[in-house]
Amino acid sequence: MPTFGLGPDGTRTEQGLCLSLDGRVTYEGRKTIPKTVNRELLAELRATAKELRKAVPAERFRVERALATERIWRWRDVCEHFLDHPVTGSIARDLIWEILQGPAGLPVRSEGGWELTDPAGRRIQPFPDTPVLLWHPIAHTVQEVRGWRDHLIANDLRQPFKQAFREVYLLTPAEERTRDHSRRFARHLLRYGQAKALLTERGWRDLSLGHWGWLYGSGQATATKELPGGLTAHWDFHLDEHSFDRDAGGTASICVSGDLRFTAEERTVPLAEVPPLTFSEVMRDADLAVGVTSTGLDPDGHGAYWESYGFGELSESAEMRRDALARLLPRLSIAARCTLAGRFLHVKGDLRTYKIHLGSGNILMEPNDAYLCIVPSGDGDQVFLPFEEDGGMLSIILSKAFLLAADTAITDPSITRQLR
Repeated sequence: MPTFGLGPDGTRTEQGLCLSLDGRVTYEGRKTIPKTVNRELLAELRATAKELRKAVPAERFRVERALATERIWRWRDVCEHFLDHPVTGSIARDLIWEILQGPAGLPVRSEGGWELTDPAGRRIQPFPDTPVLLWHPIAHTVQEVRGWRDHLIANDLRQPFKQAFREVYLLTPAEERTRDHSRRFARHLLRYGQAKALLTERGWRDLSLGHWGWLYGSGQATATKELPGGLTAHWDFHLDEHSFDRDAGGTASICVSGDLRFTAEERTVPLAEVPPLTFSEVMRDADLAVGVTSTGLDPDGHGAYWESYGFGELSESAEMRRDALARLLPRLSIAARCTLAGRFLHVKGDLRTYKIHLGSGNILMEPNDAYLCIVPSGDGDQVFLPFEEDGGMLSIILSKAFLLAADTAITDPSITRQLR
C-alpha cells in the first residue's frame, strides 16, 4: 500500500494546500481554495485525493478479509506495515490485536514503538517475532466479548468495521439435522443485480442468472467462494416462475436464494467439520446479502414474503443490532422514550407508540399495528456508533427513532397523513 505522500498524522501539506486521509484537499483549513495557489500542485493533489478515496475502502476490506481468514503476522511486520503506515494505520490502530494463544489489546504508542492495552488498562509488549492476528469474537468467551464492547462504547471508540460487535454464526439444530447443507438463508427474494455485486465484492463468483437460455439452465446458478484450508462454499440461486413475465424477458430483477454447502476436493463436507470461524464468516456473507438486498426491505412492499421478512424472527445481524442498541440507548436524548422488547424497538411519541423492527427497520403503530411507511432520507441525527457501517440498518433505525420520538414536529405530509 503506497503512502500517497502522507505523513504520520495522515496529511500532506505543501504551499498551504493540505491533502487529508479522507480524500479532501483544503487550503489553510478552508474548503475554498484561492485562485492564486499553484494550479499544477493543486491538480496533482486532487488526482492523489481521487486515488486515496478508492484506496482506503479497498485497504479496509483487505484488512477485514485478514480477520476472516485468521491471517498471522510477526509483530514487527504489524508495526511496520500496519500501525506506522499513514493509510493502513488509520484502520489497524482501531482494531484489537491478539497474540497467538495469548492476550489481546488495542495498539497504543510507547517509547519503544507500539504496545497493546486491554479493557482493564493492562499493557502488553509483544516481542518483534511474536505471532499475532486480529482478534475475532468466535474464539472468546461471552464475558471477554462483552468487555470489549462495553470498552468501545464507554470510550467512544469506533472501529473501521465490525470486530468487537461482529456477528457469530454457530450451527443450529436444523443444520445439525440436515448435516451437509444449510437452509438458514434459503427462500429469500433478493434484488439480483445488487446481490450479485455485493457477493462479487466479497469474493464470490459464478452467480449468473437470466432469461437468455431458460431451457438450458440459465434460471439456476451456484455462487462459489474459495476458502482457507482447501474448502469451497456453494450457494444456490434460481429465478422464480414469475421472473420472465415480471421482467418482460429482459434482465432478471429478482432471484431466490437456496441451500448453502461446503466442499473439499469435490467432496461434500459435513457442516460440523467446517472450521467454526470459516463457517461463521460464510454465513455472515449470506446474512449480509439478504439483509442488504432482500425485497422485504422495500418500503412499499406487500405479500407473504415481505410480511415474513419485514416483521419476522431476527437473524444474527439483527440480534447484533439489538445488542448495540441496548448499549447505545442509555446515552441518547430519547432514551426515556425507547424500550427494546423482542424483535422491536418501541418508541413512544406524543401521537402514537411505534414499533421498529430490528431486522428490516419497518414500523408498526400501536394499538392496531398499522404499518407506517417512512423512506429513509439519509440525513438523520448523527449518533456515535462503535463501528462504521456506511448508512446501514442501525443508522436507519436510530434515525427513525429520533423522528418518531418527536412525532408532533413531523411536517412531511407523506408521514403525517399516516399518523392521524
